[in-house]
Amino acid sequence: MRDYASLYSTLLSDLEIRADNPGHTYSDMDPGEAARVSLASSFYKKLCPTGNSVDADAAALDKFLSINDALPESWRFEAEDSIQELFWDYFCDHLNNALKSYRSWGSYDLDSIRDGMMTGPGAAQKADSTSFTTKLFDGEMSYTDPDLIRYYRAALCETGLWADAEMRRFQRYGFTKVEGGKLFFAPKNAEISRTCCTEANLNMLIQKSIGTFLEKSLTEYFGISLSTQPDFNRRLAGVGSFDDSFGTIDLVSASDSIMTQLLEVSVKPSFIKTMMMMSRSKLIVLPNGKHVVPRMISTMGNGFTFPLQTVIFASVVRSIYQLMGFPCSCPRTQYGVFGDDIIVRREAYEYTIQMLTKLGFKVNVGKSFGIGPFRESCGHDYFRGVNIRGVYIRSLETPQQIYSAINRLLRWSAYHEHALPNVMRTLISWARDIRVPPSESDDSGIHVPFKLSFPKVDNNYWFKYRCYVKRVRKVPVVEPDADPPPFNPEGIGVGYLSGHIRRRDIVLTSTDDSAWKHDWSSSVSIRDRIGARSRYKIVTRSLPYWDYHGHTKDYDDSGREIWRHPLTGASRQRWEALAVAALSL
Repeated sequence: MRDYASLYSTLLSDLEIRADNPGHTYSDMDPGEAARVSLASSFYKKLCPTGNSVDADAAALDKFLSINDALPESWRFEAEDSIQELFWDYFCDHLNNALKSYRSWGSYDLDSIRDGMMTGPGAAQKADSTSFTTKLFDGEMSYTDPDLIRYYRAALCETGLWADAEMRRFQRYGFTKVEGGKLFFAPKNAEISRTCCTEANLNMLIQKSIGTFLEKSLTEYFGISLSTQPDFNRRLAGVGSFDDSFGTIDLVSASDSIMTQLLEVSVKPSFIKTMMMMSRSKLIVLPNGKHVVPRMISTMGNGFTFPLQTVIFASVVRSIYQLMGFPCSCPRTQYGVFGDDIIVRREAYEYTIQMLTKLGFKVNVGKSFGIGPFRESCGHDYFRGVNIRGVYIRSLETPQQIYSAINRLLRWSAYHEHALPNVMRTLISWARDIRVPPSESDDSGIHVPFKLSFPKVDNNYWFKYRCYVKRVRKVPVVEPDADPPPFNPEGIGVGYLSGHIRRRDIVLTSTDDSAWKHDWSSSVSIRDRIGARSRYKIVTRSLPYWDYHGHTKDYDDSGREIWRHPLTGASRQRWEALAVAALSL
């Protein structure tokens, strides 16, 4: 176990902050001082080096059960005046319009299921791996409702290769009915874990197709793209922290607080509503084996939870803007919704909170800001227009975690122009000196400029370097006439054609003379098995450039050209100087 207490004391010394007052007290600070306080506060906020703790899991379970018990079994919107009645009418209209069919892709039907179904990135019940191919084609297919099998098979009728792969899988493994979603805990911080549910495999396929349709609805009806909206939310939050024109709202456990009754009374009967109710987990199995009937429509881990809550909250904001006469056609400049990350005009802030509470949601007062110089949205913390987001350390027990901490702290220092020499010295002494280009991932090694790299060149005069990469498990691919095949060949084809298996994941091997005989054997890289610890290896890579990292061009007050990091805004020149200083210690 690393000496985390000593490292934190070193951090406070570098930040010039007293150990007895590292908290958020931004009242009379300038942005530089606020950034230092923010880093001190965030540094160990999510620390859990040993993973989940029993106490943190127990706290998460208690919170989940209390939220579920607080949701009513029977509910309807109780309007207190005519304005609230009008809000409810607007809200239902927007919600139902977002779930309707559109000319560009039609309504939610079997074609939507076939085009949109996919697996999630995590575990699935009765599957021993998290990869697309193994979850769908090399194991039992779990489900909660038999009707889901009918829709799944009907959607596969015209898929050809996928239908053949499913037939081979079914003949070998079949379907397995499960009770419902299985509750598990993911690390969040030392005090409390995060609750999620492992869904049945077939349920997840349908949920993902619903989520895909909802994402299209968000783009078509609201103009919200989940791939780009975080950037617009951050921009609005920065503006709001500067002139108080926008307020940011965060909710407590929003994914667990969408009442089933809310959709029952607000959404008109439709095929997509039927499939939402059919594919959701109607029973949750707790870690101790006990069962809970969820009063929420879904939990984290469900394939349509995030786009659904975005649709709901966008409908709330649009309804309130309609009531107040504000334009609401552009979620880039007028409001912002990304999951439960909500940004509204200052004039609509209090009423939005009131209506969200009316719909059964609880506002996180500590993370919602309507006045003052601070705003928080989509991973950015803005103070008077400056992003003062700190660096969160979850663990420093592996070299990869140390490299990630070093690289993130160097970018923080470059952006806020405050060096952390003693912290850098300590972290660098805890890991091997593996230097990689800035284009590599944070956990592959220490990002350095070309002047610190000393690379060799290959035959193409590309720069060679060594870095850490995750190990992956490989499975052999054989001809379909093998009896029985060790892996589903058609499933490999579906994974390859769908992009879940990439060309670089296929490895060909041969003996000395087998290549002349066309006797090649091949294997495919897939993800590790569920619960397996990530393992790394050092590999040699090469690239034709070193310092390129997609930096954006900017200019200082004197007109001199400056290159900045696209996400953090860190000055390239300042980052290079800090990297040189850190590795020279």
